[in-house]
Amino acid sequence: MDKLFLYIVQSGVSLTLLYGFYFLFLRKETCFTCIRIYLLFSLLFSMFIPFVPDMIAVQKLIPESFSFTLDSVTIVPGNVLSGNGQQNSFWQVLIWIYVSGLFFGLIRLSIQLWHIFILIQRTGIRRQQGVKVVYTGKPYANFSFFNIVFLNSTSNEGGDTKQIFDHEKTHIQQRHYLDLVFVELLTILFWFNPVIWFYKHSLKTVHEYLADEGVLAAGYLKEPYQKLLLDQTFGIQLYALTNNLNKSLIKRRFVMMLKQKRNSQTIFKTMLVVPLMLLIAFVVSCNSEDLNEELKEAKEIIEVKNGQTDIFTVVEEMPTFPGGDEARMKYLVENIRYPEVAQKNGIQGRVFITFVVEEDGYLSNVKVLRGIGGGCDEEAVRVIENMPKWEPGKQNGKAVRVQFNMPIMFKLD
Repeated sequence: MDKLFLYIVQSGVSLTLLYGFYFLFLRKETCFTCIRIYLLFSLLFSMFIPFVPDMIAVQKLIPESFSFTLDSVTIVPGNVLSGNGQQNSFWQVLIWIYVSGLFFGLIRLSIQLWHIFILIQRTGIRRQQGVKVVYTGKPYANFSFFNIVFLNSTSNEGGDTKQIFDHEKTHIQQRHYLDLVFVELLTILFWFNPVIWFYKHSLKTVHEYLADEGVLAAGYLKEPYQKLLLDQTFGIQLYALTNNLNKSLIKRRFVMMLKQKRNSQTIFKTMLVVPLMLLIAFVVSCNSEDLNEELKEAKEIIEVKNGQTDIFTVVEEMPTFPGGDEARMKYLVENIRYPEVAQKNGIQGRVFITFVVEEDGYLSNVKVLRGIGGGCDEEAVRVIENMPKWEPGKQNGKAVRVQFNMPIMFKLD
């Protein structure tokens, strides 16, 4: 859970900083393709940058024969079981809140997709200039969905309809729907982060700028096209995966149409974000420095002997604690006591223990890879040595010896 919380914080800070850069320096620029690329790349960067330091640490510090590491458990002073139960209850509440938001997001998306499917089934699909077209009823606005253009059936077959059609066709040709699918999935997964919703709104805005640019580049006059935008009767908006003529953006779109193109200036401003991204990567790496040091020390201490070919680190069926990993953690927090000496001297930190699950399921070779002193190391070894019998690991259907590493965090309030 600590890793998940750290990921949410790191990705959230990265999203906020990069969106702030867009809002301050790029929002009013006119190289719309550059801005579109920037928004998409900054989303990807923020989603993956928290994983990079750990990936590098694992590659550099852990040899192929290094034992499998179990999830860490945290031990605090006092009534350990009560404290851990409260922590688990807190996380369970957060998980239920997150799953509820995820569920409602999926339901919302499913309803919108079903609504679009009904429109297609009701009216059918036609072909117009090599593009699939669905003519909808009066309540609906004109929009595009993937490679289909939805036009209001009350529109006339004149120049106005041609401009609207070309506007939506530009969305399809530039594959804006791929951006919308990507950002929609992110808003469902990270619904609790308001910056994701800002990204979604900004991407849709840039899509409209690009579509306007495409219509004017096709030879249409600016003034009649702007009048068409004002005269449009807007109906039901299907926002999730659709591009549509949006009345709330008309004023800004008019301003962008009048602006002189300064693509080189936008590109230069976009490149200025590179130092900011490097700073974010540096900060994230610093946050992972403690873990890297712990892994490095553990690597220096452990010696995996080549002669011990009968001890495996990864097998087809890994050993399991009776009742699963939650039961293992419950056993540890119920039985490990924070030593009074360590509490009095303010000793806290992570203890790394290694052990072997034998062919009969009992544990052997319980040793401290990295300790913190104050009696914490001995307490961790004592409780692990007295663990109940595990379900042994199996390779090719045969029970084998498997080595594990187990981190135990002793933490003072």
